Amino acid sequence: MNTKEQLRKKFPVIFKEKAIGFVNGVTGWYIENATPGLHTLDIEHIPEDVVLAHNDPKSEASVASEYRRKLCLHKCPSCFNEDNVVYSKENRILTLDETLGLVNQAIEIARAEGYNFESVKFLGPGELLMNPDLFRIIKEYDRRRVKLNIFTKGALLGDDALAKRYQGVTAKQLTDKLADCENVGLLFSFQSFDEELQDSLVTSKSEQGIVGLQGYTKIREKALENLFASKFYTQGRTNRVCIINAPIVPENIGESFDIYEFFVRRGTLVVMTPSMLSGKGCGQMERQKAQISQEEWHNKLVELYARIYGLNVKLGIQTPEQITREGIASYVGAQPCNQASTGLYIRANGIVQMCPGRFDKTTIFGSVLEDKLKKIWDASPNKARGIKDPHCLVNNRCPAKDGLVFPDDFYDRVMRRYEKISGK
Repeated sequence: MNTKEQLRKKFPVIFKEKAIGFVNGVTGWYIENATPGLHTLDIEHIPEDVVLAHNDPKSEASVASEYRRKLCLHKCPSCFNEDNVVYSKENRILTLDETLGLVNQAIEIARAEGYNFESVKFLGPGELLMNPDLFRIIKEYDRRRVKLNIFTKGALLGDDALAKRYQGVTAKQLTDKLADCENVGLLFSFQSFDEELQDSLVTSKSEQGIVGLQGYTKIREKALENLFASKFYTQGRTNRVCIINAPIVPENIGESFDIYEFFVRRGTLVVMTPSMLSGKGCGQMERQKAQISQEEWHNKLVELYARIYGLNVKLGIQTPEQITREGIASYVGAQPCNQASTGLYIRANGIVQMCPGRFDKTTIFGSVLEDKLKKIWDASPNKARGIKDPHCLVNNRCPAKDGLVFPDDFYDRVMRRYEKISGK
């Protein structure tokens, strides 16, 4: 069943012609007017009881073994985060206090260099909304004046039983409680209007049947109702909720433009990008090669990106001059990514990576269990990237995917196609 018409009726268009007042970014996602420095981190938070059991040599439990039961409701076939190399029993896992201590180190690095440390993103593992310490974590970031963006599939925001099980309140109450936390933004997953396809993208098939939360799409629609009715939105607009259509895959690329237009016309930023080269994202890339040729896939991506930039200009979200000045973004249409020039990704086992987009020897910079964060940051390619090329502080494109997921000439091809369809 296609849910697009149902959503049209529930959520009226705010921007019929020009997107007056639309903010092309979600607070804390992009570092505005960035100077060389450590402004942001991606961080992992794991429930304390899971951490304690994992670190206890007398216990057989690990983050890997508890992943489905206590960290995540879903079983996404292309999950970039689920990686037993990180969460295996042989690795010690950071406690909440240790992780917050790393945030303190980042704040001190920024303060010593004369700027503010601004934001943290939680990408996983699993769902932070399931963590019993959710609101303690939010409070700790607020106390430090740090914005926290939470990636979520939003199931707890649309299902009362799940919300009560993990947070002791209804789904609407949980949504409203999060909306009252002014330092919190939600990066909300939405990959398809088609119910069967969407459900398949958050579950997996096994010998025992379908693994993962059943009937997710219907729960997602209720979560969207709760979000749109909450204080996350003001007059139908928000800079605290972002729709995440990721990864773009052959199954949903045909509707990805419609997803983008649907939500931006309703006052909500959309971020889209192809698969990560980490976790199960690597498997997604291999499966994709059997479905579609690289040439055809790249052509489809170029066309999608170019059409979105054309729409942005039509709606007044961006100007042609701005697109030329900033360049094409790896996260199409939204503010460019500069995280690989202004931030780091700290995994639960202490590994420090370039960013979540890629996990291999070339993108691992060290471990906070062995060195101070400042030493790792000072020696990192991320810091050097922002110093050597100031434009990387505006748009570093995607060092994780460029030449791999994206062909070498991808951004130039998108720009040329955008200019052609826009009559430039």
